[in-house]
Amino acid sequence: MSYEEWLKRNSLALKCKPRTQRANFASFFEEDFSEFKGEKVPPFKRGEIYFAKLTESAKTRPFLIYQNDYLNRACYEGHYHTVVVLPLSGQILGGDYRILIKKRDLMSKDSEIVATAIGIISTGKIIFSKGVVTTLTDEEMQKVDNAVKKVLGMQNAI
Repeated sequence: MSYEEWLKRNSLALKCKPRTQRANFASFFEEDFSEFKGEKVPPFKRGEIYFAKLTESAKTRPFLIYQNDYLNRACYEGHYHTVVVLPLSGQILGGDYRILIKKRDLMSKDSEIVATAIGIISTGKIIFSKGVVTTLTDEEMQKVDNAVKKVLGMQNAI
């Protein structure tokens, strides 16, 4: 199915936001994120890692863009405003639900993607002006997909 067909089929669903999502999106505009508020959302892809700042007091940290590229396109075209993400942690703990990503590109150290912390954030909280931190390889994305399937019970936990 083409993006245009997909968008026509899903346009009403993209406009409907759960109460928590609406509140989160509204709170973004009430906070002072002068560093990146109002920044135009550029094209971004599944498997890319960007820095984001969730609250004024939170530290800036990297997040993996996890949702599909049709939703991503809807975001940068202005039809949708949230992104399914997985955070990265510099604390290396291992296990079935964490995927090690070695230091490269704009990463300051080895980190792990935390598959147990799936979340959504507003596109406005992503600091696109800092650029793509790094992009995962197909093999790394497969590891992330397998870990997420385990978290969601779509695959055996072991």
